[in-house]
Amino acid sequence: MPAPQRVSQEELVAAIRRIAEDDGIDAVTMSSVASAVGVRTPSLYKRVADRHGLLRLAADDAARELVAELSGAPHTEGEDAAGRLRRMAYALRAFAARAPRVSGLLFAAPSAAAAPSPEAGEPLLRPLLEAVSAAAPGDPLPAARTFTAWIYGFCTMEQAGAFRLGGDVDAAFEYGLDVLLGAMTRPA
Repeated sequence: MPAPQRVSQEELVAAIRRIAEDDGIDAVTMSSVASAVGVRTPSLYKRVADRHGLLRLAADDAARELVAELSGAPHTEGEDAAGRLRRMAYALRAFAARAPRVSGLLFAAPSAAAAPSPEAGEPLLRPLLEAVSAAAPGDPLPAARTFTAWIYGFCTMEQAGAFRLGGDVDAAFEYGLDVLLGAMTRPA
């Protein structure tokens, strides 16, 4: 009979996310996480193969959290595809504001092994592709990539304090989203 695990999966993921948010993704190491949860480093290798496995746990958790938020976000009766995309953009921006470093794992993980697993990522991508397919004519993949790249880029710049020219950043987000959705939904 195997020995009981001293640290629950939830405690482990919470420690990984806390280290990532407080000290940066590079600070997530086998030894830093082991120290945070009060175990010896070798015991973590029973859970994950390496540091990127730790990051994947955080990425999977972040993907599930964002899926839950998107599923629970209020929508209006008769909401069109552009409205769904707008709601997704707001949810992603809010998530990136709360978890700027861990949200980066969803779009810019240091390796494929640190990115969300297909099981965690697919429920996030499916509604996006469905909404883009309904909103944009043609192949949805280029539009979905453009949509996520713009939102991720905007959020990354916002979190870095890169908007230094004054003005209302919320208004800039709305403007960019309006332009992007207008271009995506325009007939070819």
